Amino acid sequence: MVVRALVAFLLPHRWKGQLAAAKRLLDSPPESANGVGEKIDAWLESPGWEVRNAAVKLIARVRDEARYGRLLGKLADRDEAGIVRRNAAEAIAQIGLRTEAARSVLLEAMSDPYWEVRAEAIHALAALFPASDDLERRLLDGLYGPPKSRRRHIREENFEVRMAIAQAMGCLGVSELAFDALADLAQDDSWPVRSQVAVAMAHFATRHPSFLARARRELLAIDRQSEGSVPYFVHRDIVGRAMVAVRDAGAEPRTDFTDLYLNPKAGWNHIRR
Repeated sequence: MVVRALVAFLLPHRWKGQLAAAKRLLDSPPESANGVGEKIDAWLESPGWEVRNAAVKLIARVRDEARYGRLLGKLADRDEAGIVRRNAAEAIAQIGLRTEAARSVLLEAMSDPYWEVRAEAIHALAALFPASDDLERRLLDGLYGPPKSRRRHIREENFEVRMAIAQAMGCLGVSELAFDALADLAQDDSWPVRSQVAVAMAHFATRHPSFLARARRELLAIDRQSEGSVPYFVHRDIVGRAMVAVRDAGAEPRTDFTDLYLNPKAGWNHIRR
């Protein structure tokens, strides 16, 4: 591995031709790439991670069933480049590989040191497999840590992985523990996480109707503010626009104030139209 990494560092242009060939195949219709198995095998062993990455994508592109096991091997290999592992997880979802071997490797990938691998593995599990006790438990472990150290303190530091966990809880959660986890994530500092929690709560509650009432309460309590948002206050806006009308009365007097009068029949937050 060290030698391969050194070669990749010292000779970055050595495999430009291979990358160009791989790109042509990836851009071609899948049926036109038949018979490229030997090339894929060679590219999977290339010193350049870019070439290995292209080979992983190509396996999914041409649906090369004989090499699906190579995808699992790439995902499981912690010495492989993180982006290659990440794309192997995504490829497994793309081809719909619903085997026990794929499930096992994806579960192990949930603890991968690279956050993109963890996120893609979680997405793949949610897309490929039905809800179950053990998948819920592994999601809880990923969010809080192992059961012995779990005290409802979220340990996953990456917000995109927390988003993936929220989505997966909506799809795969089977117990109150899953909904409790969503309630914890509903307090997340990241608005994309809270957004996915809202969807996941609705998804979970429609699968488990006994949680509908709680879902309604939790959704009402979710902070709807987000970075870059500008809150709109009806009263402040109306007063400001009235001030503008007075300020500009000398030059261009306003004669129609219909759009500023409130319409109580439509609710106090609706101006009259």
